Amino acid sequence: MPTKKTPVKKTAAVKKTAEEKPVIDEVEIETFEDVEIETFEDVVEQVEQEAITQSVMQQLTPAEEKPVEQEAALPVIHQLILPPAPKRNHPARPLPQAKEQYDLNLVVISGVIGSVWGKNNDVFARLALSLRGRLVENDDDFASYVTLRFADGMIGGTPISIQPGDVLKIQGYLVHREYHETLRKFLDEANAMSFLDHVNPADLPAWRALTLERRNGLVNALSMSLLDGNGNLIQHFGEPIHEKSRNRAQVEGIVARVWEYRQDDGVDLFARIAIYDEHTPVDAKRAGNFGRTRRMAHYITIRFSNGKTSSGSVIRLQTKMRIRVVGELRDKAQVVTLRDELLKTGSSAVAEMMQRVTDPGQLSEIKNQQESLHVLANAVVVYSGGSK
Repeated sequence: MPTKKTPVKKTAAVKKTAEEKPVIDEVEIETFEDVEIETFEDVVEQVEQEAITQSVMQQLTPAEEKPVEQEAALPVIHQLILPPAPKRNHPARPLPQAKEQYDLNLVVISGVIGSVWGKNNDVFARLALSLRGRLVENDDDFASYVTLRFADGMIGGTPISIQPGDVLKIQGYLVHREYHETLRKFLDEANAMSFLDHVNPADLPAWRALTLERRNGLVNALSMSLLDGNGNLIQHFGEPIHEKSRNRAQVEGIVARVWEYRQDDGVDLFARIAIYDEHTPVDAKRAGNFGRTRRMAHYITIRFSNGKTSSGSVIRLQTKMRIRVVGELRDKAQVVTLRDELLKTGSSAVAEMMQRVTDPGQLSEIKNQQESLHVLANAVVVYSGGSK
C-alpha cells in the first residue's frame, strides 16, 4: 500500500518563517535605538516599506499560525519615530484672589434746604426732614436736620443748582466727618464769651488758639431730584432714584462700640458700626489681608429706642458682631459742657490752664447743644459670627 507523502517543503518554509521573524523584529528594534535617523521623510518611507513586507508575509503565513504580535509592533514603531512635542515655558499663573465685597450703605431722603455754604471746593447744604412723613415740614419740633455734601459742587460730573428753600430728593451714602471747632465758636454758641475774662492773662493766647474736636455724620449725595412743593419733578441729576420712601437708610457693618443713654422715657441702646463700602478710601500706609487693599471705614451711629426695634424685638449687641440695619435718619441733640469738651483733648497743658481759671464753676455751667446724626433702627439682622 503506497505511503501518503507529507508536504515537507511547505512545512519547512512555514517553520523557517516563524523562526526568522523574531530575529527580524529584534533587528528592527535595535536599528531604531542605535542608528540616528537623518530626516523624518526617511523614517516614513522605511515604515511604509516594512508595512508592505509584512503584508506580503501575512499572505504566505496560514491564518491559524498568524502571530498576534504583528499588529502591536507598528504602534511601538510610531512611538519611537515621533518624539514628544517640546514643552512650552508658560509664565506662572497668579494665585486666584477672592473678589472684594462691600458693605451696604444707601440713603434716600427728601426735604427742604435750610442753608447752603461752601468749603474746600465742595458745596454743603442743611436739609430739613419731616418726622411726620411730609415732604415740606414747617414746624421745627417735627424736623430732623441732615448735612448734605456735593463733591466739587457737582453730581455725576454735572454742576448743580440749589438755593435755600428748594425741595430735594437725595440718594447717597453715609459718612462720618471729623473736624475741629474753635473755642471762640463754642463760647459764642453758648452765649458765654465772658469766660475769657476769667482766665489767666498769660494763658489768654493759648485759650484763643484752642480748638475742640468734633465728629458728626453727613450724606454724600450721588443723585438729586429738584421737586416742587407737591413733589413733582423739575430737574434730575445723576442715576435714577427708585426708592419711594422719603427717609430710608440701609447700612451694615461691624459693631465697634456699644453704650446706653438714659432719657425720660427709657434707656436707648447705641451702637457705632464700621462700614467698609465701595466708597471707603484706601489706606496706602497699611497692607490688607489676602492680597486685598486695606480701607478706612466709615463710622455710623445706630440707635435702638428703648433697646428695641420698631417691632418690639429686644436687641443684644456685642463688639465685633456684624449687623444689618434698616431705619430712618435722625439727629439727636446732646448737651455738652465746656469742662467735658476740654477734658476730651487729653492735653496736660489744657488741664493746667483749667486750674488757673479764676471762676472754675463756669467750666461746668457753660453748656452747648450739639447734634448727632444717627440711624433710628426699625429692623436689624444680627449675622452669625463677626465676618462676612
